[in-house]
Order: sequence, then C-alpha cells, then structure tokens
Amino acid sequence: MSANFEAFLKLDTSRYANQYMVLVKRRVVGSGHDLSALLKRIRKKYPRQRPLIAKIPHRGMLVLITR
Repeated sequence: MSANFEAFLKLDTSRYANQYMVLVKRRVVGSGHDLSALLKRIRKKYPRQRPLIAKIPHRGMLVLITR
C-alpha cells in the first residue's frame, strides 16, 4: 500500500465532498471540481511525484465495489 493511500485512509474527507482531492507526500495539495486544471497545477508544482487522486462522493451517494 502506498504512503499516500495510507494517509488518505486516515483523512477526514468531509470538507472535500463532491470534489477531486490530490495527495502528494502524504499531504493534501489540492482539491476542486475541475480535474484537468487541478492536475495541470499539481504536475507543475510536483513534476516528479506520483499523486494520489480521489473523487470524494457527497454524503448521500452510494458507492458499490465489485470484484
């Protein structure tokens, strides 16, 4: 499991509801509704890092995971 994913699992993501959230080096470095603009900004600031990107669902959304 990656360090960014471990950090993501411990975060309170409620303030990022219905937004994209980006973690680099275990820290939230950006969030927003426009993923393209967000990634452009993050890649410019952290060109050699691999970010973790997550879409945080709003409170009432049901998420199904299948195998």
